[in-house]
Amino acid sequence: MNTYEIVGAITGLLCVWLAARQNVWTWPIALISVACYFIFFYEIQLYADMWLQVFFLGSNLYGWYEWLYGGKNKLELPVTRLQPKQIGLVVVTGIITSVLMALYFQSFTDASYPWLDSILAAFSVLAQILLTRKKIENWIIWLLVDIFYVGLYWKKEAHLTAGLYFIFLIIAAQGYWEWRKSMRSPEPVV
Repeated sequence: MNTYEIVGAITGLLCVWLAARQNVWTWPIALISVACYFIFFYEIQLYADMWLQVFFLGSNLYGWYEWLYGGKNKLELPVTRLQPKQIGLVVVTGIITSVLMALYFQSFTDASYPWLDSILAAFSVLAQILLTRKKIENWIIWLLVDIFYVGLYWKKEAHLTAGLYFIFLIIAAQGYWEWRKSMRSPEPVV
């Protein structure tokens, strides 16, 4: 087993579990996971996932700030929903980004599974952006993405990471449930 995969999986599991509970410590712990998975994905030639970790680095720093000070009057940010037009924009952006990334990785690298890797990376970026803004739809995207990531990582013999993403599926469902409850209550669920 790869050390980077082990540390990335443990910290990745912890940070997603914390995110589902709206715990701000999700962000600094995620930074460790991101660093480990950057190296691991390079080693197994999943380049879209590798570069996704660079995006996650920045979004984790941004999310950390937003969750603490991004709400009204610089208070904690509440959970909200996307408007229908925003949902359409997310889907179209994901499709266009997926195609552009896949064409690049297919043409200019020795990437494994450039199309699937690119689709999953593009929609992961969008889910992460929604997570940083506490949009409940982030969990729906994560559920869909995680289903396919389990298969991809299993195929790449990254069995620990495939198992991690299976657990992410469960946590994403729980996160959606918990965030929905917090939308109905006057105070966020911690």
